[in-house]
Amino acid sequence: MDMDRRMGRVEKRLDATLKIVQTGMKMLVKMEKENAEFRKETREFAAETREFKKETREAIHALIDSQMRTDAIVSALGTQVADLGKQVKALGIKIDRFLDGLGAGGNGSGGGRR
Repeated sequence: MDMDRRMGRVEKRLDATLKIVQTGMKMLVKMEKENAEFRKETREFAAETREFKKETREAIHALIDSQMRTDAIVSALGTQVADLGKQVKALGIKIDRFLDGLGAGGNGSGGGRR
């Protein structure tokens, strides 16, 4: 009887150990699935990050090109404005001379406008 009791305890311990091992194996399988999903998501995220990096780089280069074109246009317009300023100044001088000539009166009349 003593032997049966001992065998009963050993069997209970073995059953408990078996349940622990089975539970551990289930947890291991579950963790492996979660790990595989995490690795997949990480690869997808890395791919998305590379694509975003590429799009960002292209957008920055497009912005730089656009800014360079804008700078060239502004520079050309600045030159044109400066040239127009010189032309306006020269025209103003000519108008002043013309008006001065009218005031001096080229026909001996003593000038003056009426």
